[in-house]
Amino acid sequence: MFQLSSWRLAAIVLLIVLSALTMFAASPASAQEKTIRLLRAPVGAFQPLYIAIERGYFRERGLAVEIAIGGGPDQNIAQAMAGQVEIVMTGSVPLVAAVANGVPVVAVLGAEAHEEPATTGLMVKADSPIQTLADLKGKRIGLPGIASPQGLAILLALDGVGLTQKDVALVNLPFDAVVESAERGQVDATFPIGFFYTLAKGQGFREFPSVVRPLEGTPAVLYAATRRWAEENPDTLKAFNEAMLRAYADANTDQALVRQVDRQQTRLPANFIDTRPIVPFEGAFKRNAWHEMNVGLARFGFLPRVPASAEYIWAGAPQ
Repeated sequence: MFQLSSWRLAAIVLLIVLSALTMFAASPASAQEKTIRLLRAPVGAFQPLYIAIERGYFRERGLAVEIAIGGGPDQNIAQAMAGQVEIVMTGSVPLVAAVANGVPVVAVLGAEAHEEPATTGLMVKADSPIQTLADLKGKRIGLPGIASPQGLAILLALDGVGLTQKDVALVNLPFDAVVESAERGQVDATFPIGFFYTLAKGQGFREFPSVVRPLEGTPAVLYAATRRWAEENPDTLKAFNEAMLRAYADANTDQALVRQVDRQQTRLPANFIDTRPIVPFEGAFKRNAWHEMNVGLARFGFLPRVPASAEYIWAGAPQ
């Protein structure tokens, strides 16, 4: 069983945050290479970047990719819009919300979708009196972002049992606080992601697996760029995608490559790295599933409108 004490968890989070201050650059670019500055996600779905560097896939295509560890999805988009970097890792909801509000940014490559094995879910403590979704009435639900895929999943689940957002208290929490808040009784249910989802499962939390089903096929993590940069640099972006898709194929064939990058680029516990579920890397977007998610987000007021896919997906993205 995978367990961590609260102080140990806090120490790991601190190490992750401190590591975000470090720039991991590729080897210096030659005069013939095009440099791409990229912000990756702090934890998860970034591993093929390092596989592509290690195996020379970027270099073969005339690219030098300089990687820095980014912050939250919204922060990364802001960095791209400010011209600090060319490509960022972000989430589907922050990207579409930006586009719906007039920000010219586009998804250029998928990274990870909401697929099996699950890496997120609605959970309660093992001894919780909450046995059904209807029991959530009047309860506090902690999640890392209310305007998020998890927020949408919660509201759809409530709707299915005749409840609305007014019947619960949605509590916006940092990624690292969703499990601990449930342990301390500060929230009655929790919706952790990634490492924290695995942590909760290891500590005996019970899950409501049906809640995440509406998210299946939608993007969880993706690469994005400003529309202007994508349209002015289509050959560079195509070369980047070709290298990444090759690295995706390697990673999907041999998960040991992914775990090796985890050991080199994170401070996560070794037993977590060795056993964590790895969702296949996927470059193409399931556009219909993404559109349906956006319709749901607009229905619950998370988006001011539902953009057309051409507004938020680069024309040259993998099909």
